[in-house]
Amino acid sequence: MSETIQYNEKQLQIMEVALRLFAEHGYDKTSIRDIARKAEVNVAMVSYYFGSKEKLLEAVFINHFNSIRSILRTIINQRDNSATDKVSQIIDVFIDMLASRQLFHRLMIRESGILKQGPLFDMIKEMKTVNRRLVEKAVRNGQRLGVFRHDVDVFFMSSVLIGSVNQNMANTRYELEHSNMTDEQKEAAMRARTETLRRHLKQMFIAYLTDAGNH
Repeated sequence: MSETIQYNEKQLQIMEVALRLFAEHGYDKTSIRDIARKAEVNVAMVSYYFGSKEKLLEAVFINHFNSIRSILRTIINQRDNSATDKVSQIIDVFIDMLASRQLFHRLMIRESGILKQGPLFDMIKEMKTVNRRLVEKAVRNGQRLGVFRHDVDVFFMSSVLIGSVNQNMANTRYELEHSNMTDEQKEAAMRARTETLRRHLKQMFIAYLTDAGNH
């Protein structure tokens, strides 16, 4: 369903504005009129492209999850890279996505905490499941090659990965906001902290996946 959707430049522009307003003010407190004004389009155009505010929110989620899915599939289907290289690249994907799309993850955490049922809830659940299965596929390939252990819990891996990145970035932002650094120094510190996290997570997960995790 969602995999075949292609968005044009104007739709992506509207979705980017909607994401920022939803994340900053909340879905319920943001109107189609607010989005149209910030995107410098008329309300009729937003309605034409998306139909409703709910469908616009769905499009924001679909676009994000599909971009991750496409990258994960490319990594998994590579023939020249080893099983550990693929896991390392998958970790890079999640770190880079979480680092570059903080507004989306702020929105997703907020909406996931509110939604308990309905079409959007079902869609988010389905997309998370599909992306987790792609990670599982990479792990299973490594197991078939005899590289990875067979008692691996991919759900645990995904939860620890995403939780570690989110917590690290939230703590770093808090520290930097209360520092006397310039904006340039803050950006450099955030990049350095992210690279340190990247290195440690790769070491930890490769150790967990391989025989090194048994020692």
